Amino acid sequence: MISDIKSSTTEELEHIVNGSGNPLKRVHALLELSHRVALKDLLRSWLLAREAERDAEELGETALLAQANVYSGNALWKLADYMNAQKHFIKAIGYYESISDRDGLGNAFCGLGIVHGSLKDYQQALDYFERALTESEAAGNQKRTANCIGNIGSVHHYLENYDKAEAFFHKALEIHAELNDQNGIANMLNGLAGVKVYQSKFDEAIQYLDRFMIIVNSVENHHGIATGIMNYGILHYKKTDYRQAISFLEKAMHHADSFKVRSVKFDIHKNLADVYTDMGKSEKALEHYKHYFAIEKEIKAKEIKQKSELFESMKNANQGK
Repeated sequence: MISDIKSSTTEELEHIVNGSGNPLKRVHALLELSHRVALKDLLRSWLLAREAERDAEELGETALLAQANVYSGNALWKLADYMNAQKHFIKAIGYYESISDRDGLGNAFCGLGIVHGSLKDYQQALDYFERALTESEAAGNQKRTANCIGNIGSVHHYLENYDKAEAFFHKALEIHAELNDQNGIANMLNGLAGVKVYQSKFDEAIQYLDRFMIIVNSVENHHGIATGIMNYGILHYKKTDYRQAISFLEKAMHHADSFKVRSVKFDIHKNLADVYTDMGKSEKALEHYKHYFAIEKEIKAKEIKQKSELFESMKNANQGK
């Protein structure tokens, strides 16, 4: 059944989802559709995964329940809804542990690492990525092993450990190249470009970025495209070429707005604010800082709301004992 679903066209999958046939086959179709549309329509990817979760729960399909939660988590972190993403990954871990699925655990722990990295909780992110690496290696999943190594490199990049970051990115790139994993190759090229920017090796950075953009444009990965354009802007900012930096950052903002890639806008606003600050244009800088802090406030508000709901649920549970 799974091979039939994976080889089906998108139109055939839509037909299965909208039909009244085999319920288990429909869950597989929902998950495959969620996976396929994730690069272009994150909201629909999440909605499909949620529907798959409800159906899988009715059928008692634990593995599919876990997979649906991972897909929901992946979509939500890209939509900058980090707390709900975290909830889905934690649920997935519980399901995978119940069926001793180490490969699934590697996937879910990796998702949690990404969420904590996005929240700048870097030590927790490293811990989760290392757990993901252990599980993925034990399961013999080379692709996810490479992803975990690359993610560890990203954390070191954020911590400004550029030599460590470069070493992890090269190690991951080697594995992705062996697997001919174009998405993985693209991510590592982008990571290496970032390292070279902060090492002030701009010509090398441009070469890596150019290779990255060829791949993400070919598959219409709008999150990747917006990120890549933003990184050209950061490169020119580091070179103190402010006119070019603003041009690329505004282009990145337009792309992020057009395709609703909200998580990238957070970083674009911060970089535009930094550029205008260095140019002495305080009003323009303030405008972008306001947008940056508004998104940050929104994220924090969601986090507080989720914690409040959790504490209330715990309180009600204790009262019911």
